[in-house]
Amino acid sequence: MITATQLAGAVRVGAVEPVRAAAIVLRRIAVGVNGVDAFRKVRAEAALDEAWALRDRADLAQLPLAGVPIAVKDVTAVAGEYAWEGYAGEMPQPFRSDSDIVARLRAAGAVIVGLTRTPQLCLWPTTDSVDAIVRNPWATAFTAGGSSGGSAAAVAAGLGG
Repeated sequence: MITATQLAGAVRVGAVEPVRAAAIVLRRIAVGVNGVDAFRKVRAEAALDEAWALRDRADLAQLPLAGVPIAVKDVTAVAGEYAWEGYAGEMPQPFRSDSDIVARLRAAGAVIVGLTRTPQLCLWPTTDSVDAIVRNPWATAFTAGGSSGGSAAAVAAGLGG
């Protein structure tokens, strides 16, 4: 595993294709590294589309996060997605635009690979829900815990910055 800084540097100089970087992380997510279950939504097709578009950008060599796969917490507005926030109620409407954070990540060259799990309404000290228990990837007998448990588990497992 390499750091985000190292990966962005390799993409900027053409040593690594952004599509390859995204595909590797998406493959690791798909195989369920250590049964972590950090993601509520994996944006496989959208992330690969973003990586292809990034590859053709004229300013690729200047982007600080060029090709870095990023997972965002499931309370963050990502265009075309909805924030579930662990809520078991009515299905929310998709966001029409990115939040400032996501817009800045994309402008810096990041590829949004998915939305990480949160506890219901971000109120509880664990990230467990009826459909998933987010595991600590270094000690899978334990949960990741906290309202950012999905994000923490994703980063610790190397499934996106």
